[in-house]
Amino acid sequence: MSVTRPGSNIAGFRRSRRLSEKPSTLPSMWESPDNLWRRLKLGREEFLQRLITTLIVGGEAPRWNTPSEPSEQGRGFLRLLDDLAHGEASDLDETGQADAFMDEYLLPKLEALAQNGWPDWAVLWTDRVWVIELKTEAASHRDNQLPYYLRLAAAAHPGCRVDLTYLTGPLTKSAPVVSTGQRYSHLTWSQVLPLVEAVWGSDHRSEVIAYVDTVRTVIENLAILRPAQQRAAVLGARAASRPQRSSGEALSAPVGAQPEGAISVPPDGPHTAPASDDLLALARATAADGRQRGVGATSPTELESLRDGARALIAALPADDETRYVLPWLWRAGRTDGQGLTLEGQEFGYELRFSRYMTVQIKS
Repeated sequence: MSVTRPGSNIAGFRRSRRLSEKPSTLPSMWESPDNLWRRLKLGREEFLQRLITTLIVGGEAPRWNTPSEPSEQGRGFLRLLDDLAHGEASDLDETGQADAFMDEYLLPKLEALAQNGWPDWAVLWTDRVWVIELKTEAASHRDNQLPYYLRLAAAAHPGCRVDLTYLTGPLTKSAPVVSTGQRYSHLTWSQVLPLVEAVWGSDHRSEVIAYVDTVRTVIENLAILRPAQQRAAVLGARAASRPQRSSGEALSAPVGAQPEGAISVPPDGPHTAPASDDLLALARATAADGRQRGVGATSPTELESLRDGARALIAALPADDETRYVLPWLWRAGRTDGQGLTLEGQEFGYELRFSRYMTVQIKS
């Protein structure tokens, strides 16, 4: 995958597309934006991320922390975004080849009791890592997040240039301190929307038009509508008024898999964990019958918090409680056999699992 930097700009990109239009090789049908939002119950931030990720890769969005290759249009968008963030007069090699585009990129923690870093996007070269964090809600800003990502990225990619881009709605915050070989840029969605329109705005495929229109609607209303109002505006009043599945309601098991218990983080509160009683109930049920159970969420950070919370609940139980034989752990598709037990696990490739073992797993 190449994300080249030939001094491009929006007008130049539009001209190059007109001069070198090629027949599309992308899938003829994508899932509609409203079906996507209704099916996955994403928060507004995750929804916007999923829409643009789908455009970048030219089809079904990849699972979390999985290398993928952008489409030709996706490479053009990343090139324009790179120019916007760092300027066209870059000192980077214009012919540099990027190794991968990542959605929800894992930056491993450096201390045992710390949290992993999960920037929303990353573009990786052999000598450069570009980390991109997306925000739609000012309230979700965390002062320590950006410097922590810079630290983790430097440790995970020694000897590489580290660039960090913060893409938000209207927001004024202090920039993190950068070290030698690091750069920081803060962009707003209103600056990025013209890039989306420049790359995909003249694409006449119905599925692309629907995605671009929805991206535009979400971005233009970030400072006007609350997340729940935005969801209702996209899905329509009738869809928004339908009763939502409660957090404790079981999901259907995958076809061909043994039915298992599963719950999901509530839809309109992506950072609101299931009740402690729900997590402990799943652990107790697994201790009683030995069957794995799962919890899904729409962000990996949320899953890690759920795992840590479930382990703390089990650790607080009496020493002779059989639930101590149960271990909450993060399942990842492809690392173990089987399929996700939750809708989110099947979609994103990660979920929280409860498994019973022969020996005590959680100690005080």
